[in-house]
Amino acid sequence: MTGVDMDLTYTNPVNLPHMEVLTQPREMAPTDEGVADVTTGMAEVMAKPEWLPADGRSLVRQSKTGFSVVSENAFRTAADFSAVNVDGTIYLYASGALNNEGNSRVVWSTTDYLTWTPHEMNIGLTAPTVVHIGDKFYMAGNSTPFYVADSPVGPWTELGRPMHLDGTELRAGDVQFFKDTDGRLYLNYNIGEPIMGVELDAADPLKVLTEPVVLWDFDPAQEWQHFGDNKQSSAFGYVEGGQMFKVGDTYYMSVASGGTEHTTYATGVISSTSPLEGYSLPEGQVNPIGYGPQGNYPSGVHPNAGHGSFVVDDSGNVIFFYTYVIAYETGFERRLGMDVCEVGSQGALSCELSNTPQLAPGHEIDGQRDVGLYGLSTLTSAYWTSSFAPGRTPYYGTDRSLATWWQPEDTDAAPTYITGFANPYYISAAQIQWKEIGHEYTEDNAVQYTLEYRDIDSNSWQPLVDRSGNTTPYTADYVTFDRVLTHAVRLTITGTTEDVTVGIAELNVFGENHTLALERGILDEPTEEPTTNQPTEEPTTNQPTEEPTTNQPTEEPTTNQPTVEPTTNQPTVEPTTGGSAPTGAAPNPPGGGGLPSTGAGGVALGTLGALALLAAGGVLVSRRRSTS
Repeated sequence: MTGVDMDLTYTNPVNLPHMEVLTQPREMAPTDEGVADVTTGMAEVMAKPEWLPADGRSLVRQSKTGFSVVSENAFRTAADFSAVNVDGTIYLYASGALNNEGNSRVVWSTTDYLTWTPHEMNIGLTAPTVVHIGDKFYMAGNSTPFYVADSPVGPWTELGRPMHLDGTELRAGDVQFFKDTDGRLYLNYNIGEPIMGVELDAADPLKVLTEPVVLWDFDPAQEWQHFGDNKQSSAFGYVEGGQMFKVGDTYYMSVASGGTEHTTYATGVISSTSPLEGYSLPEGQVNPIGYGPQGNYPSGVHPNAGHGSFVVDDSGNVIFFYTYVIAYETGFERRLGMDVCEVGSQGALSCELSNTPQLAPGHEIDGQRDVGLYGLSTLTSAYWTSSFAPGRTPYYGTDRSLATWWQPEDTDAAPTYITGFANPYYISAAQIQWKEIGHEYTEDNAVQYTLEYRDIDSNSWQPLVDRSGNTTPYTADYVTFDRVLTHAVRLTITGTTEDVTVGIAELNVFGENHTLALERGILDEPTEEPTTNQPTEEPTTNQPTEEPTTNQPTEEPTTNQPTVEPTTNQPTVEPTTGGSAPTGAAPNPPGGGGLPSTGAGGVALGTLGALALLAAGGVLVSRRRSTS
């Protein structure tokens, strides 16, 4: 893409400063005594002739008896994002350590989606939700009272707990406020159970006005809702993180499912014309978001879009802030992703998950936000480091995984990592995802470094970025610079503000050599002159004419032409196994949409589409897929 101002781009994970640090040192038990024991609770569930969803949840807990997770280092974490638009400023709240007393008290704000300002609050909640009513702000979290403040950043004062119509206390997890455009206030809630909804009194949010109704329940027929990293548990799904939002006159309800400790944690949506009833799958909806023809699932670095929040900004952009999972140190090591969603003509919501530079919401060039850069440094087998600790080789710094990392030796005074691209490219951005080592650092620890490129003409290292004086603590440091032509970059860690050993979980460098191929004649410059594959006033032999040839569509089409009756090489209106139910089968229930097929079947749709395009006389152009 030409004419791009790289200062207007971002990449996932988002560059949030001052993310909370959670430290939970854990070691393996010295023996296997008690590991995998069959508990009384497990035996009781297994003896039941019929199961309920709650039994599936119980089996997950019981089946892990005696097992433990080894945690080598403290880690940064933020998840369960909840966004609020306050007069054009987006405030983003999040879970931290999943402990209400020690949870993150940071809320971030932005007006451009590029610069995020942290604000320290007087309390921190798990899975927080905030709503703005009049001159007041209300906040709640998992099983907490409601709180009130005069500002979106507090200070917050406890207001009390809401009461159901029968006088019982409403105490639940994953609560979410939703204020409708008519000023009415709603609350949806629950974790791992049916997502319920009630109306609240906007003048007195502690007052519940309606009986609870079910908005979404686990559907075992929908594989994307299954628990497990490979969606393997047909007996159990963990729907949670319900979020209600409105686009135009349509209400949407989203849930996350699959388990927040799994890298296939995902989100799906249903819609309605009313906030508390009538939800169903929009026509053409593919759940979970990020799958299907409009998505790029999976991507190497963050292959999921879990518990998050949708917000419509003042420009009408539908922004999806979502959780993706690393889950190395514990199951709650997580990060923030952000992408813009599109709403189709029939109401289907799609969102292409990205992990290469994108123009920030509100900026497009010819309707595109993806600036067309590739990740260049992934698995090139071209690297050099000044040292590496045992088991932490430089391979792990560019291996498409945030669960592994390169780590220098403790005695290395100037840890250096060089990555080569195995070809010359024009580069203009990089992202360093740091790995802080040990348990003795805080959320204020900032990494200091320099980034250089190898200038081909002078055969010397030249500066790109100097952050040797950096004091801003970023976990995923995204930097942009003037475009240069190179085949390698060198990163030198000059220190940290808390004297902490730091490694690299992933070094991503973004660029392209399409321009270089044009300059050197490998590719032809695009031309305005019509080719034989384009319609003209004087049709060529590849165009339909009044006297069609055997290569033209006719009333009696040949096997080489697209027809009204599609051939096996054409996409048809009959859904594939990755979409809606086949003809004659029951339609997907609310929240369905199905998964795209995997393996060979997973590429079948793209292959069919390509064959259809070629059969129609089109030109097949390679499109960049998501890369780390």
